Amino acid sequence: MDLAQLVTEGIAAFFPVYDEGNVTHVITRSGKEFPIKRTCKTVLKNLARFYNVDLAALREFYGKAVNKKQGVPIPMTTNLLLIPVKARKNPLGENDGTFGYVNFKEIKELNDAGSGGCRIIFQNDMELEVHVSVATMKEYVKNAHIVEGIFLKRHFEGYKGEDRALDKFEEANLPYEADSSPGDDDELFREYLLKLVLEIVHLIRRQKNQAAR
Repeated sequence: MDLAQLVTEGIAAFFPVYDEGNVTHVITRSGKEFPIKRTCKTVLKNLARFYNVDLAALREFYGKAVNKKQGVPIPMTTNLLLIPVKARKNPLGENDGTFGYVNFKEIKELNDAGSGGCRIIFQNDMELEVHVSVATMKEYVKNAHIVEGIFLKRHFEGYKGEDRALDKFEEANLPYEADSSPGDDDELFREYLLKLVLEIVHLIRRQKNQAAR
Protein backbone atom coordinates (compact mmCIF):
# COMPACT_ATOMS: atom_id res chain seq x y z
CA MET A 1 0.00 0.00 0.00
CA ASP A 2 1.43 3.39 -0.97
CA LEU A 3 1.28 6.51 1.18
CA ALA A 4 -1.75 8.04 -0.55
CA GLN A 5 -3.76 4.85 0.05
CA LEU A 6 -2.60 4.78 3.66
CA VAL A 7 -3.79 8.36 4.19
CA THR A 8 -7.13 7.50 2.57
CA GLU A 9 -7.55 4.50 4.89
CA GLY A 10 -6.72 6.64 7.91
CA ILE A 11 -4.11 5.81 10.54
CA ALA A 12 -4.77 4.51 14.05
CA ALA A 13 -1.13 3.64 14.76
CA PHE A 14 2.15 2.56 13.23
CA PHE A 15 5.06 0.99 15.08
CA PRO A 16 8.31 -0.91 14.49
CA VAL A 17 8.39 -4.72 14.18
CA TYR A 18 10.84 -7.32 12.93
CA ASP A 19 9.37 -9.08 9.91
CA GLU A 20 12.04 -10.04 7.41
CA GLY A 21 13.88 -6.95 8.52
CA ASN A 22 13.12 -3.82 10.51
CA VAL A 23 9.74 -2.70 9.12
CA THR A 24 6.69 -0.71 10.16
CA HIS A 25 3.37 -2.29 11.11
CA VAL A 26 0.28 -0.17 10.46
CA ILE A 27 -3.19 -0.30 12.01
CA THR A 28 -5.78 1.69 10.05
CA ARG A 29 -8.89 3.42 11.35
CA SER A 30 -11.07 0.61 9.98
CA GLY A 31 -8.96 -2.08 11.66
CA LYS A 32 -6.85 -3.28 8.74
CA GLU A 33 -3.26 -4.32 9.47
CA PHE A 34 -0.32 -4.47 7.11
CA PRO A 35 3.47 -3.99 7.03
CA ILE A 36 5.38 -1.25 5.24
CA LYS A 37 8.94 -2.10 4.31
CA ARG A 38 10.25 1.16 5.72
CA THR A 39 11.31 2.22 9.20
CA CYS A 40 8.92 4.21 11.40
CA LYS A 41 11.22 7.19 11.07
CA THR A 42 10.92 7.06 7.28
CA VAL A 43 7.14 6.60 7.37
CA LEU A 44 6.84 9.63 9.66
CA LYS A 45 9.02 11.74 7.36
CA ASN A 46 6.99 10.67 4.32
CA LEU A 47 3.74 11.61 6.09
CA ALA A 48 5.19 15.00 6.97
CA ARG A 49 6.18 15.52 3.33
CA PHE A 50 2.71 14.46 2.19
CA TYR A 51 1.06 17.02 4.47
CA ASN A 52 3.74 19.66 3.86
CA VAL A 53 4.68 20.02 7.51
CA ASP A 54 8.07 20.69 9.10
CA LEU A 55 8.65 18.11 11.83
CA ALA A 56 11.45 20.06 13.51
CA ALA A 57 9.38 23.24 13.60
CA LEU A 58 6.32 21.39 14.95
CA ARG A 59 8.33 19.74 17.71
CA GLU A 60 9.92 23.03 18.71
CA PHE A 61 6.68 25.02 18.74
CA TYR A 62 4.42 22.47 20.43
CA GLY A 63 7.23 21.28 22.70
CA LYS A 64 7.20 24.70 24.32
CA ALA A 65 3.44 24.49 24.78
CA VAL A 66 3.66 21.23 26.75
CA ASN A 67 7.11 21.95 28.23
CA LYS A 68 8.68 18.91 26.56
CA LYS A 69 11.68 18.35 24.33
CA GLN A 70 11.06 14.63 23.79
CA GLY A 71 7.82 12.84 22.96
CA VAL A 72 6.09 15.97 21.64
CA PRO A 73 2.67 15.25 20.01
CA ILE A 74 2.76 15.89 16.27
CA PRO A 75 -0.36 17.39 14.65
CA MET A 76 -0.55 16.62 10.93
CA THR A 77 -4.25 17.34 10.30
CA THR A 78 -7.47 17.65 12.30
CA ASN A 79 -7.78 13.84 12.19
CA LEU A 80 -4.14 12.87 12.59
CA LEU A 81 -2.33 13.87 15.78
CA LEU A 82 0.52 11.48 16.47
CA ILE A 83 1.73 10.59 19.96
CA PRO A 84 5.27 9.10 20.03
CA VAL A 85 5.34 6.10 22.36
CA LYS A 86 7.79 3.30 23.13
CA ALA A 87 6.40 0.31 21.25
CA ARG A 88 9.45 -1.96 21.15
CA LYS A 89 11.53 -2.83 24.19
CA ASN A 90 14.76 -4.34 22.90
CA PRO A 91 15.80 -3.43 19.34
CA LEU A 92 18.32 -5.74 17.72
CA GLY A 93 20.23 -2.98 15.99
CA GLU A 94 21.47 0.31 17.43
CA ASN A 95 19.49 2.35 14.91
CA ASP A 96 16.41 0.12 14.66
CA GLY A 97 14.36 2.40 16.91
CA THR A 98 11.87 1.72 19.69
CA PHE A 99 9.23 4.39 19.11
CA GLY A 100 5.96 4.02 17.27
CA TYR A 101 3.18 6.58 16.77
CA VAL A 102 -0.41 6.44 17.99
CA ASN A 103 -3.14 8.66 16.57
CA PHE A 104 -4.65 10.55 19.52
CA LYS A 105 -7.92 10.90 17.62
CA GLU A 106 -8.35 7.10 17.47
CA ILE A 107 -7.75 6.26 21.16
CA LYS A 108 -10.80 4.83 22.89
CA GLU A 109 -9.44 3.80 26.28
CA LEU A 110 -6.29 2.90 28.19
CA ASN A 111 -5.82 -0.19 30.35
CA ASP A 112 -3.05 -1.55 32.55
CA ALA A 113 -1.16 -4.30 30.71
CA GLY A 114 0.94 -5.39 33.70
CA SER A 115 4.72 -5.19 34.10
CA GLY A 116 4.57 -1.42 33.75
CA GLY A 117 2.95 -1.53 30.32
CA CYS A 118 -0.21 0.00 28.90
CA ARG A 119 -2.80 -1.49 26.55
CA ILE A 120 -4.27 1.05 24.14
CA ILE A 121 -7.77 0.29 22.84
CA PHE A 122 -8.60 2.04 19.58
CA GLN A 123 -11.99 3.16 18.30
CA ASN A 124 -11.98 0.10 16.03
CA ASP A 125 -11.56 -2.06 19.20
CA MET A 126 -8.11 -3.24 18.18
CA GLU A 127 -5.39 -3.20 20.83
CA LEU A 128 -1.74 -2.22 21.05
CA GLU A 129 0.49 -2.83 24.05
CA VAL A 130 3.16 -0.21 24.64
CA HIS A 131 6.08 -0.03 27.06
CA VAL A 132 4.94 2.88 29.21
CA SER A 133 2.67 2.92 32.24
CA VAL A 134 -1.00 3.88 32.08
CA ALA A 135 -0.20 7.03 34.09
CA THR A 136 2.49 8.04 31.59
CA MET A 137 0.21 7.30 28.64
CA LYS A 138 -2.53 9.46 30.17
CA GLU A 139 -0.01 12.27 30.48
CA TYR A 140 0.83 11.86 26.79
CA VAL A 141 -2.87 12.05 25.94
CA LYS A 142 -3.29 15.21 28.02
CA ASN A 143 -0.41 16.82 26.15
CA ALA A 144 -1.98 15.76 22.85
CA HIS A 145 -5.25 17.39 23.87
CA ILE A 146 -3.40 20.64 24.63
CA VAL A 147 -1.59 20.49 21.29
CA GLU A 148 -4.87 19.82 19.47
CA GLY A 149 -6.45 22.92 20.99
CA ILE A 150 -3.51 25.12 19.98
CA PHE A 151 -3.41 23.60 16.49
CA LEU A 152 -7.11 24.29 15.91
CA LYS A 153 -6.85 27.84 17.22
CA ARG A 154 -3.88 28.53 14.93
CA HIS A 155 -5.45 27.08 11.80
CA PHE A 156 -9.16 27.61 12.41
CA GLU A 157 -9.81 31.01 13.93
CA GLY A 158 -12.61 31.11 16.47
CA TYR A 159 -12.23 27.54 17.75
CA LYS A 160 -12.63 27.26 21.54
CA GLY A 161 -11.22 24.17 23.21
CA GLU A 162 -13.05 22.48 26.07
CA ASP A 163 -10.47 22.58 28.89
CA ARG A 164 -13.02 21.26 31.35
CA ALA A 165 -13.03 17.96 29.45
CA LEU A 166 -9.65 17.25 31.04
CA ASP A 167 -11.43 16.84 34.36
CA LYS A 168 -13.46 14.03 32.85
CA PHE A 169 -10.24 12.40 31.71
CA GLU A 170 -9.06 12.09 35.31
CA GLU A 171 -12.35 10.59 36.51
CA ALA A 172 -12.94 8.06 33.74
CA ASN A 173 -10.93 5.45 31.90
CA LEU A 174 -11.53 7.20 28.58
CA PRO A 175 -8.70 9.43 27.34
CA TYR A 176 -11.13 12.22 26.42
CA GLU A 177 -14.81 12.75 26.93
CA ALA A 178 -16.97 15.76 26.20
CA ASP A 179 -18.82 17.29 29.15
CA SER A 180 -22.53 16.56 28.78
CA SER A 181 -23.81 18.47 31.80
CA PRO A 182 -27.45 19.63 31.68
CA GLY A 183 -27.80 23.04 30.07
CA ASP A 184 -24.81 22.62 27.78
CA ASP A 185 -26.69 21.16 24.82
CA ASP A 186 -26.37 24.28 22.67
CA GLU A 187 -22.65 24.53 23.32
CA LEU A 188 -22.11 20.84 22.58
CA PHE A 189 -24.12 21.17 19.37
CA ARG A 190 -21.94 24.09 18.25
CA GLU A 191 -18.84 22.04 19.03
CA TYR A 192 -20.26 19.12 17.05
CA LEU A 193 -20.92 21.39 14.05
CA LEU A 194 -17.38 22.77 14.23
CA LYS A 195 -15.87 19.31 14.28
CA LEU A 196 -18.08 18.34 11.34
CA VAL A 197 -16.82 21.35 9.36
CA LEU A 198 -13.23 20.40 10.20
CA GLU A 199 -13.86 16.85 8.97
CA ILE A 200 -15.15 18.25 5.66
CA VAL A 201 -12.17 20.61 5.31
CA HIS A 202 -9.79 17.73 5.95
CA LEU A 203 -11.57 15.54 3.37
CA ILE A 204 -11.38 18.28 0.71
CA ARG A 205 -7.68 18.84 1.37
CA ARG A 206 -6.99 15.10 1.20
CA GLN A 207 -8.80 14.82 -2.13
CA LYS A 208 -6.83 17.78 -3.51
CA ASN A 209 -3.55 16.20 -2.38
CA GLN A 210 -4.49 12.94 -4.07
CA ALA A 211 -5.51 14.69 -7.29
CA ALA A 212 -2.20 16.57 -7.37
CA ARG A 213 -0.10 13.41 -7.11
